[in-house]
Amino acid sequence: MTHFMSYRAPNRRKSLFKTSVVGFTLIELLIVVAIIAILALIATVNLRMATDRALKSADAANLHTLATALQGYMMDYGTLPPADREAGPFMSHGHTHPGAGNGRAAGGSWDGVPWLLVEYGYVNDWKTLFTPTYRRLYSGGSTIRGGYARFHNFRYAYNSAALSSGGHWGGAGNIMSGETWILRNLFLGPESGFYGASYPQYPADFSWPFGEGEWEGRLEHVVFADFAVRTVVGGTNKPVQGF
Repeated sequence: MTHFMSYRAPNRRKSLFKTSVVGFTLIELLIVVAIIAILALIATVNLRMATDRALKSADAANLHTLATALQGYMMDYGTLPPADREAGPFMSHGHTHPGAGNGRAAGGSWDGVPWLLVEYGYVNDWKTLFTPTYRRLYSGGSTIRGGYARFHNFRYAYNSAALSSGGHWGGAGNIMSGETWILRNLFLGPESGFYGASYPQYPADFSWPFGEGEWEGRLEHVVFADFAVRTVVGGTNKPVQGF
């Protein structure tokens, strides 16, 4: 008896699948990397914008708290408190105090919001005396003397030239008239402040706390006697829309 062996033709389709190589080309990999980079950039920008908005909100809340504290002091003493001159966690409105030479209390000027608001209990948290942006940027470093964190050079500026302080009233444009400012982030910027000659080097290496795009580092908050927080061009009372 003759036996015939059956013959099956090879499955050409299956063979082709086995020998083909599946993978990404270099161009495809580059496209994927580019997309990931773009998404990361968008996420970074969005995070920065969210952080800036949070800092601005915290700043406005601080200014409201301080304005209310000053009003309370005025009701109790019939006058507004004097400004502090020197940087550091202490009162420095007199001619003798422990921090002489530490550097200006309010960025470019010597008129910082009074520490006595904390000492006398009108403000519960000392951090309220400082612009959050500067506390974040200058948590390191130190004052010129005293070894305090550098943000102590950035208390809110306080208009001691036009307020009721030390038992006397300011001149024309007194803050109680509502025509001039009472508190703001800086007032005197890095170029026009006490150490302006050093700009842009330390200790005049700072900028205004707010702004985006063309306005970055050019804006600040200001408060008048009506307690309304306004965004203005740094060092002026000129309002800016959209911020």
